Amino acid sequence: MKNYILLVIAIALDLVIGDPVTYIHPVRLIGNLILKIENFLYNISFSKRVTGFIGVSISLGTVLIIFFILYNLTSFIPYGKEVFTVLVFYSTIAIKDLVVHGMRVKKALDNDNILLARKSAGMILSRDIDKLSPDKIITGTVESMSENSSDSIIAPIFWGLIFGPAGALAYRVINTMDAMWGYKNERFIDFGRAAALLDDAVNFIPARITGLLICFSSLLTPRWGSGLNEGNPLTTWRIMIRDHKNTASPNAGYSEAAMAGILSIQLGGEASYFGEIIEKPTIGNNTRQPEAKDILKSIRIIAVSLTLFLLFSAIIIVIS
Repeated sequence: MKNYILLVIAIALDLVIGDPVTYIHPVRLIGNLILKIENFLYNISFSKRVTGFIGVSISLGTVLIIFFILYNLTSFIPYGKEVFTVLVFYSTIAIKDLVVHGMRVKKALDNDNILLARKSAGMILSRDIDKLSPDKIITGTVESMSENSSDSIIAPIFWGLIFGPAGALAYRVINTMDAMWGYKNERFIDFGRAAALLDDAVNFIPARITGLLICFSSLLTPRWGSGLNEGNPLTTWRIMIRDHKNTASPNAGYSEAAMAGILSIQLGGEASYFGEIIEKPTIGNNTRQPEAKDILKSIRIIAVSLTLFLLFSAIIIVIS
């Protein structure tokens, strides 16, 4: 229960302050560490899969050793461990940041500023943005926000509840390694394999929980009237089960397919990466054209999903 209370405080802190842009932010420091380890190990004349595994071990081990040293030092300060725990939890979640990025895209689209909308979408999308149509900006943003509802919100909270601040921090290290090394290109196809597989493993349960939460949230979110199946929990569930495999990730499809189902729009399809057109499988039914307000709807759905997760977690903690 103590970790739960400290997590709720960290969530409130994130909602008020957001993710501060500073070079001393723990995730940025972790990213710098991972980059240095990559540069040191990559050119070693040895199997890239082995050096990648070593890189994962060193990165995760170094961060956790530093964490436990600092955590134990805080025991000499009244309420030091509690404050330190809140700060660690706070650094591993990114709710307000996700909302801010999404609303920037929506606002630009509402003002018919396609150039600004593309630029804003580029902050959260890994695809080429120069020629994105408004529809593709909307669906891409909804896809990214859906995936990040697990990666940046539910997953770190989940591991934080189970293993405390060390669990949340370890998850963030793994997720950051995957973001930096998990590409299937010539440089990282072997070197980043260990990071990608570990990220898939730690996201396995949270991703499916997130998909279920979105399905449940369809019972509590309003039917906005722009889709025949919108807000129908059974349809949302069916689409999630049918289309969750239509992504390269074994996990991201659950939240994306559930979101497509609850909004009654189609995600996926054609996208450009580094100048190459990729025809990805579609997710959801092409019931209607996506609208800028779908971004706001997805934010509300994520908020309801988070609330449900905290409620269910509290019930489980109390009865266990």
